[in-house]
Amino acid sequence: MGPPGPGGGSGGSPQFAMLHQADALTVPFGGGTVPLAPGVQSLGIRCQDGVVDLLQPGIYCIRYLVLFPVAARLSTVLSLRLGEQLLPGSVCHVDKENPGQPFTAAGQAILNLESSGALTLQSTKGFSIAAAAEGDTLASLTVIRL
Repeated sequence: MGPPGPGGGSGGSPQFAMLHQADALTVPFGGGTVPLAPGVQSLGIRCQDGVVDLLQPGIYCIRYLVLFPVAARLSTVLSLRLGEQLLPGSVCHVDKENPGQPFTAAGQAILNLESSGALTLQSTKGFSIAAAAEGDTLASLTVIRL
């Protein structure tokens, strides 16, 4: 076992999750949770229906990317939320009016979690986009407990 980590960890097994959405991405009219499917996850983190349940206290590094292909036109605000709480550093305003250019939205946060919580990636407006090519990843969310 290694030395304690920045979050006071014991050097044990890392906790992580990676969620993604490929081919098509749809947020319901009126906005809401960006639907992401679990790719990989470890014990201590549970993913279902775009919600990441952080089951243990600790310090987490969270990052997201949403790729809007050339043809997409939309205006929304993306952000990470722990329950209803907005996580600082995670807000990205998307104003993609030009359908001739792709756009990448990104956000990140470091979170000191004192008890369990539910993490989501939220959009203020609904949208539906399709990938430029089959298998393209349109959105991803990575969570690592430090």
